[in-house]
Amino acid sequence: MLKFSSQREIHVKVLILYFTKTGHTLEAANATAEGVRSAGSEVELIAAQGFDSAQLTDHDAFIVASPCWAGSVGRPMLARPIDRALTALATDALRDIRCGGISVHSGIGGENTVQHIGEVLTQKGCTDFRPGPAARAGVPLSLWKGPSVSPEDEARFRAYGIAFVT
Repeated sequence: MLKFSSQREIHVKVLILYFTKTGHTLEAANATAEGVRSAGSEVELIAAQGFDSAQLTDHDAFIVASPCWAGSVGRPMLARPIDRALTALATDALRDIRCGGISVHSGIGGENTVQHIGEVLTQKGCTDFRPGPAARAGVPLSLWKGPSVSPEDEARFRAYGIAFVT
């Protein structure tokens, strides 16, 4: 297992687990992945629906990218596929793995979502949780996709990806 230090790592393997219904959370996850890659590390994005906890064994770090609905920190705050994937993890599955969380919301609650992700990951053994940004995109309570993640927020997600692996 790769150990992190205060100096930039040469090669960190990050798994980003995401769920998206409208594509906004995937925009944030992709921007975070760009940051990870630009820092010289490797990243794999996996949709929550196809996640198998065995995939974590090949990674040094784990980021959860989740939408937030209705500003809630309870269900369905963690999208059902995210909730199922994290529930399936063994209690100590994230020991010695750096973890993070990011979120996209259409009104309020994104920061609460990131905090809740941290609480869930800590319950699964994570001792190094790095909270990431939350961004606004979409339209509350609408079937219309609405506006995408802004360029400024994409830059914040990229910066988070860089900081996460350094």
